[in-house]
Amino acid sequence: MSTPCRRWVTALVLACLLVFTSPLIAWAQEAGAVDGAVAQPADGSESFLSWMVRASGPIGLVIMVMSFYMIALIAWMAKQYRRPVALPDRLIREVGDLLAQKQYTEAYQRLAVDASFLARVLAAGVRKLPAGLAPAQKAMEMANDDVTMEMEHRTTYLATVGTLGPMIGLVGTVYGMIISFQVIATAGSSPQASALAAGISTALFATLEGIALSIPAIYFYAIFRNRIARLSLEVAMAADSLLEQFSPGIRAPHPLATAVMPVTRSALPVADK
Repeated sequence: MSTPCRRWVTALVLACLLVFTSPLIAWAQEAGAVDGAVAQPADGSESFLSWMVRASGPIGLVIMVMSFYMIALIAWMAKQYRRPVALPDRLIREVGDLLAQKQYTEAYQRLAVDASFLARVLAAGVRKLPAGLAPAQKAMEMANDDVTMEMEHRTTYLATVGTLGPMIGLVGTVYGMIISFQVIATAGSSPQASALAAGISTALFATLEGIALSIPAIYFYAIFRNRIARLSLEVAMAADSLLEQFSPGIRAPHPLATAVMPVTRSALPVADK
């Protein structure tokens, strides 16, 4: 992830923390939550949200932080994994115009300064074009696979959140049941129902929050994987079409010239205009 993207995600996470943490703290203070697992409100006028915050305890805090991370990651991928970003219409139009004018060097330079999916794949093929069309197409396939794997690697973070959510919720479930059984063990044969309810509510809220975190994470993981596969196919088709237009302007080096001075990536042999 590039530095501007990291800054953007960090700013979004901090904004989420500022927006969501303040009400949670206010609810916890109003409820008088000294001990998040067992403390009870002073009267019976506690709202559902404040009860949920108090009963969730430290497990709920962990799930809340993971939810902020998930929201920031989904927002970033929704912004980056789009067709206008992967296949900019302006890039396709400018490169096509330069190739129509037989300005092959300028067209390659335009690709070299662009960081889009299409530019990275097509530039890899153009650099290999002096060796022939088949090696150039193979180079584009490898570049496409590399960029696709890089994009899919980020989606695995969503899969990780989707997997860990229920597991963390299960930890909260066990923690809440331990609290309830502790009350039974220490209170003897007649434990108070309110004391038992504290542990049970912790167990149930932790399970609910873990599942609620997992469902959107798995959903968006599937959506972005399908979107990446579609973008990869569209990039391959567009790059192959533009590579054929590059082919007349790139001449293969003479075998003796290659033996004396190998062709570098920075200086492509271009046919006379």
